[in-house]
Amino acid sequence: MLFKKLSILLLATIIGCTADYGVSTSIIEEILLPDGEVVVDSLIQASKSEQIDVLVLLDTSCSMNDNYNQVSTGVELLRNDLNNITNDYNIAFINTSLMEPYFVGTFDNTTPIIDFIIAPWTLGGDTVEAGFTALYDFTRVMPESVGFFRETADKLFIFVSDEEEQGGIPVDIFEDWLKTEFKDVQRDVVSIVTIPEEESECETPDYSSTVGERYAQLARYYGKNAIDICSDWELWLSDSTFLTGPVDVIKLSQTPVENSIKVYINKIEIEDWYYLVDTNTVHLEVDSKEGDLVEVGYVVLVDE
Repeated sequence: MLFKKLSILLLATIIGCTADYGVSTSIIEEILLPDGEVVVDSLIQASKSEQIDVLVLLDTSCSMNDNYNQVSTGVELLRNDLNNITNDYNIAFINTSLMEPYFVGTFDNTTPIIDFIIAPWTLGGDTVEAGFTALYDFTRVMPESVGFFRETADKLFIFVSDEEEQGGIPVDIFEDWLKTEFKDVQRDVVSIVTIPEEESECETPDYSSTVGERYAQLARYYGKNAIDICSDWELWLSDSTFLTGPVDVIKLSQTPVENSIKVYINKIEIEDWYYLVDTNTVHLEVDSKEGDLVEVGYVVLVDE
């Protein structure tokens, strides 16, 4: 039988003693397997947040004007969910090209609803939809970031755009930067974008070039799919691990050989799970708690 030298990919990182929901890729050992690569997708169940900084990165190009009301409504719903967890949160908006005025906030649990309604309309119009670059530059250069980001607060980043992310930062490099920049706290990402036509509610005949695959890929690092911008997504804006509790559905990063799937919690194999082919997801039927390491290992076939 032909054997190939292959790598195990571990998609998990533990930063200090803080439960971290982000995932990354690193080679941890090499093994011999017949014509297949072993992949491990993993996550660490998020802990309840005592402080949260929520930054909405909003595409403010002309085509997005009819989405602003959804943004305002969604963030107000998000604030209601945050109030069930903590009163100590900050919310702000930036656009995706940092065109003046690029920042509005900081909002908290005392902010009047009208401020949320008008917030998107006060941002400058984007000429380039580069959410990753905007967040990087805002964090590293812009003075408002110093007052907004708190060292001890968990971070929730919400990307909203009807275009693909147009910056030059590779998704994996951007995720590595997020882990490093905010290494002492938990992080989570929600992406509300154009998704592929067969999965979307959009009626536009030809919009394949606007599919936000880079945003969707970033969301997958955090165990979730992108949200369809043509859906009633304001109801799902609070789709964050900080708010929804332990994750019981794991979206696999690659297509597995089904009978090779193994599931572990804290390095102990469990049997109470099932796999759905249509969605390429593993569903847990056993409770896991904050801080638990959940791993799904499987074989992926590779070309000769």
